[in-house]
Amino acid sequence: MGLRHHAWQGDDLEQRMLKAVGMRIVLMREEMNEWNHEATAAYIDTEMVGYVANGQCSESSAYCDMSEAQLLEGTVTAIDTEHHQLTVAVSVSGTLPDRQDETAVYEQWERDYNTAPLMGYTSDEQRLLLLRRDLLHMLHTGGAMDDTMRRNLEVYSSLMAWDISREAIDDRRRIIGMMVASDDAAVSSWGHQLEVAVTALGSPEAREQLADYIFRQLPLSDAFHQMALRHSHTDPSVLESQLRTFPHRLFDEYRLSVTDFVSKLYYRRVPARALRYFISGLLLLEHLRHGTAEADSLSRRQQQAVADALQYVGRIRHCATPDWQPDMERLWQRLTTDYAERIADVQRLRQTTFNRRFVCRLVGTLLQQGVYRQDVAQTEYTRLLEGSSRSNLRKEVNQGVDDDATRLYIRQLLRQLNG
Repeated sequence: MGLRHHAWQGDDLEQRMLKAVGMRIVLMREEMNEWNHEATAAYIDTEMVGYVANGQCSESSAYCDMSEAQLLEGTVTAIDTEHHQLTVAVSVSGTLPDRQDETAVYEQWERDYNTAPLMGYTSDEQRLLLLRRDLLHMLHTGGAMDDTMRRNLEVYSSLMAWDISREAIDDRRRIIGMMVASDDAAVSSWGHQLEVAVTALGSPEAREQLADYIFRQLPLSDAFHQMALRHSHTDPSVLESQLRTFPHRLFDEYRLSVTDFVSKLYYRRVPARALRYFISGLLLLEHLRHGTAEADSLSRRQQQAVADALQYVGRIRHCATPDWQPDMERLWQRLTTDYAERIADVQRLRQTTFNRRFVCRLVGTLLQQGVYRQDVAQTEYTRLLEGSSRSNLRKEVNQGVDDDATRLYIRQLLRQLNG
């Protein structure tokens, strides 16, 4: 049984761990833990040394509840000083009660939530689901380590942190259990590596990374934008009232702190479909409110400038590199909205509703960053944009934007959009 050592710390931790092998250990459910209602703490000589890993705390807490003294006794059988992990052997008896009722509350919410937006999987998420099931299949059929399993494990271990659904957590545990017990030494070794990696998923750093993935990366995905288009006329107030009814007041936790919310979501082990509906609703709600606020904040002059600038750069969409073709509309929507004030500042330019010089400089910077094809001459870009190869805007395309802050912003935006 893996333990994360939040409490057992200090310079002599390694020596203390070495002495722990063979010692008696007591497991007791931490009923008042605000993060995880199934948290199970471990004690040696009344000193708390850590918590049972998330993948095992559900069963350990249930067995604690079943026991007469409401605790479990075991022995430390192995240590991992590098990753601060103990393995504990605990004898239990009896059959755990059917815990299906834990999912019933989510299923009821899902039935009531009849106007729910549901975001499709991104390519990485679909790949993760396939890998998870394929690894289970390989292990069930007695597969030994080969190049295919090794590649699958490498990708699976890099992506598995993004799925915190009940099914994914249970499957991870099954995968690790079968791998550790395998007669194939390479498979067993990989199983131990995964076991260590999974115990780290409850760390603050992992929670922050997961929050970044959900609330910063997913909104940039094609899957999200397709959902947002389908539900663009959703009433935000109605959507919020539905999200507020999600079990365990998790919507309120989300409003207080995104990182803490993700942590509690992780420990709640929410079924995959209900979790996807909930996350989809949260992202759509933020999109609807942010989009409305953005539209309200733009003057009519800025809105007209943005619309005309988008039509202008649409003339060279076919010049984007193949990798960027699908994202051109989204990229320019972000750029023109974020720089609406500069785009609407026509300065001394005549007979135009937007700042062509600045837009051409944006084009030049995107050309430098590899968004547009390098084999198209800059003269051709200005000819396509202006309808004439004699345009004096060629130097703007050649120069790109001239301030570091804008260049840095564009590089960051491109990294976000490119995953």
